[in-house]
Amino acid sequence: MVKCCSAIGCASRCLPNSKLKGLTFHVFPTDENIKRKWVLAMKRLDVNAAGIWEPKKGDVLCSRHFKKTDFDRSAPNIKLKPGVIPSIFDSPYHVQEHSYSVMDSPKKLKHKLDHVIGELEDTKESLRNVLDREKRFQKSLRKTIRELKDECLISQETANRLDAFCWECCQESIEQDYIA
Repeated sequence: MVKCCSAIGCASRCLPNSKLKGLTFHVFPTDENIKRKWVLAMKRLDVNAAGIWEPKKGDVLCSRHFKKTDFDRSAPNIKLKPGVIPSIFDSPYHVQEHSYSVMDSPKKLKHKLDHVIGELEDTKESLRNVLDREKRFQKSLRKTIRELKDECLISQETANRLDAFCWECCQESIEQDYIA
């Protein structure tokens, strides 16, 4: 059976000519602590178990996920240096954001949430300011229309049309939709 790299988005397969191409495959460490670090570095979740993915016997990672300095090339067979952790994962952004990818720590998520909430509050405040300016503008415009009509510089019909143009209905609708 052909072994495939266990990293999300990696299509490397262990074929007879892989070594000739400089591609090596490495089984997960037996040391539970280091194996856990490998799995966490991969940021891969098990969709079925709703938890972190656990490698099975025979699962491998290819050499593309390790730095060149992680290898011991002094022996005829290329081996990983003891205790190295894979660190190169070029998963596409859309793959990293799905449920089978390990999310940030709760502390980082809380920080991100606080940041987004802060931005939302700032945006709401900006919207309130814009709507307040619009109200002031409409009041000023209505006052000007009234003055022009009172001085007989515009007709009643023109005054009514300009007044209708002040968007009162639209203003109230916007406030109800966005400032709730």
